[in-house]
Amino acid sequence: MRRLIISKSTADFTSHAGLGLVGMAIRDRTNLATDAAAVSALRSDAMPYGDMLASYVALLCLGKSDCEAIDAFRNDPFFLEALGLERAPSAAILRQRLDANAADFKDAVIVAAIEFLRRSEAPITPLGNGLVPLDADVAPMNNAKTKKKGVARTYKGENGFAPTAAYLRQEGYCLELELREGSQHSQKGPPELAGQHRQGLKNIGPAERRRLVLTTAAPRLDLDGVAHHRRLGRIGPHPGGDAACSGCSGSAAPWPGRGLPVIAAQHVGHEPHQ
Repeated sequence: MRRLIISKSTADFTSHAGLGLVGMAIRDRTNLATDAAAVSALRSDAMPYGDMLASYVALLCLGKSDCEAIDAFRNDPFFLEALGLERAPSAAILRQRLDANAADFKDAVIVAAIEFLRRSEAPITPLGNGLVPLDADVAPMNNAKTKKKGVARTYKGENGFAPTAAYLRQEGYCLELELREGSQHSQKGPPELAGQHRQGLKNIGPAERRRLVLTTAAPRLDLDGVAHHRRLGRIGPHPGGDAACSGCSGSAAPWPGRGLPVIAAQHVGHEPHQ
């Protein structure tokens, strides 16, 4: 048996070395700092919005969603260096800035997520029929023993939230998560959520990989709802024609929608109809 030699080291050890990659991804693969700075003017001595968002993204990557968690890293030299920060925000300032600019920050983060995929040349694999499925699905949570705002009866018969996720099915890239009240209908929200990404995703990868189609886990979509979203340009017609597939959404006549085509998830693998 080999003898191990144990000695004292002067090296610094950290439990969150992966933040080095997170910081690099934010700096080199997105325009998050620039887009966040455009939200509103700040005093010259104020912490940039980009640093605020980078700090919170780092917390999320460490599995910490509470703003108070930032206090444990304010004097952590590796945390600051990995994210390229001169200083980290206090918990109070971080919460205040996020609450005050939530809607604008959300837009910047959505753009950054797609930009990261583009600059990283992330593989986006189409199905055999050439379509790239963008899934929008509801995943009810069980929060029965809590009294949080938004907890309500879900379609699974449990009290909880009903968050929606928008993700590219083949590789599993999650583009957005939206926390919703439990009582919100599963077909209310996914088209809007996924539709926000259609323009950005069209610029990723070769042309043959840009045939995006919004898919849903619903056995059959609400046809009235589909027609409504088409009129607003959020979704487009079935790739093979509205009447092409009995399990897919559609109306009596094709609607020239400007947005994503929409199909029931179990039918997205169908070959294009001639």
